[in-house]
Amino acid sequence: MNKYMKSALVGVLLVLPAFIFAEMKIGYIDSNKLMSEYSEVASVQAAVEKEQRRMETEFNNLLAQLDSVKTEFSKQSLLMSETRREEASTQIRDMETNIQNFQVEKFGPNGEIYAKQNTLLSPVLKKIDAAIQKVGAERGYDYIFDAVSGAIVYALDSHDLTQFVLDELKAPPSAGD
Repeated sequence: MNKYMKSALVGVLLVLPAFIFAEMKIGYIDSNKLMSEYSEVASVQAAVEKEQRRMETEFNNLLAQLDSVKTEFSKQSLLMSETRREEASTQIRDMETNIQNFQVEKFGPNGEIYAKQNTLLSPVLKKIDAAIQKVGAERGYDYIFDAVSGAIVYALDSHDLTQFVLDELKAPPSAGD
């Protein structure tokens, strides 16, 4: 290959990506801004916060009851029979266990408050996704990314290589493999 051909090849290789990507239309969204400015999200957050306050009040009432029982036990324990002391101690342990269970059931990672939030937020997220899909299709985007997470939130099906990869994985190995 002579010097002129090498220069031409390098030039083509440098310009080729510009032609390939000139045909591709890429956009992005800011999911934080969507979530903070879309009124339905604010409504969901208000409902979840209201439910959370209700649960916190219930939790605080349980703690107050436990504190009251412990205080009464400490005042009366010397006057109690051994049987009554054991019963009171068991009652306190049971109350502590119930409070811990309540806390996990309501506020834990799989707790009721998160389930409520997911239930209320799911239809809103579907609306947001539908809006992204519509904007992407109507405006001719190939890809739309979320600037916050970097995830692809819209892509043309023609760019989906999943079936090709599955076909390759299912293909028998070639002799050179």
